[in-house]
Order: sequence, then C-alpha cells, then structure tokens
Amino acid sequence: MHDVNIHQISVDYVAEADRLLLRVRTRDDALFALWLTRRMMRRLWPGLTHGVGQLSPYSTVAPDATVLPEAREMLLQVQRERTLQAADFTTPFESRVRELPLGPEPLLPVTIELKPMQRNHLQVLARDIGGRTVQMQLTEQLAAALLTLVERALQRSDWGIVPEPEQPAVAAAALRSLN
Repeated sequence: MHDVNIHQISVDYVAEADRLLLRVRTRDDALFALWLTRRMMRRLWPGLTHGVGQLSPYSTVAPDATVLPEAREMLLQVQRERTLQAADFTTPFESRVRELPLGPEPLLPVTIELKPMQRNHLQVLARDIGGRTVQMQLTEQLAAALLTLVERALQRSDWGIVPEPEQPAVAAAALRSLN
C-alpha cells in the first residue's frame, strides 16, 4: 500500500481512452496515476460529493436539525467556495518526477473507498485487481479541490454524471422568478 503525501493534483478527461486520468504528485516528487472509468465515476460521484460535504463545519452545526435540501446545498456551496479560495488552479501540473511507485501504467481501480476521518480529513483508498493500493488523506481544502477538478473533467467528458453549469442568463432569470 502506498500512502500519498499530496503536493499537486490534476484530473483530465482523456478522450482517446474515454477515461479520467487522476494524477497526484507528492512532495518528494513521486507520481501516482489512476484511471477513472465512467462506470466507476457513476458510482463514486455521489459518495465523493457527500464525503466532501461531511467535511464542512455546516454539516455539524445542528446535527439534529431538519435542513431543507436547498438550504443545505447552499450552505455546502458557500463552504466549498470559501475553502477553494486558497486553492491554486493556475499553476501547471508538474509531470517531471523522480519516481513512479505504481509503475508506468496508471492504476485501474476496481474499488475506491471513501471514509471520513478525524480532523476534517477524507480518506481515499483505491485498489486494482492485482492488489496495488493507493491511500490518500485529503484535507477539507484538498477534498474540495479534488471535487472541483473531477467535476470539471466530468463536464468535459459528456458522460452526463454532473449537470452542465448553468448559463448566467438562465441563473439570473431563475433568481428573478424567485423574487
């Protein structure tokens, strides 16, 4: 099993393979790469969004309170945006590394487990059919950044897993109709 000390993350849709390529570069210049298929993402996406939402302090403010789904989504979106303010989405991913612990081919996971941990961390454990395993501990900020990167890649994939972003005119019209 490989524990990953994350320095950079990238998620790209690779049209030729019809897969997402998740790459994680560690602080000691190792590269871990995982292929994420459409089938895996259809199963993983709800758990990932829920897991990132569980890291939000808003999820524990009033655990016994009944919160309207719309209000909960708004609170989680505000928290996600606040968390992402410190994220850097402009620095290019550095693909030159000194080590490929999984070998030259990306891991093709057959299982991915998500588990909320203490201190607002999300554990991601990916395992392929040959037993290769990668484990990552994501802070609230890293989890929110990963969710954003995966969401962007899924929108480029045209797999229909996440809704397309609303156009500003449509969103403005929807807000006006609420007033």
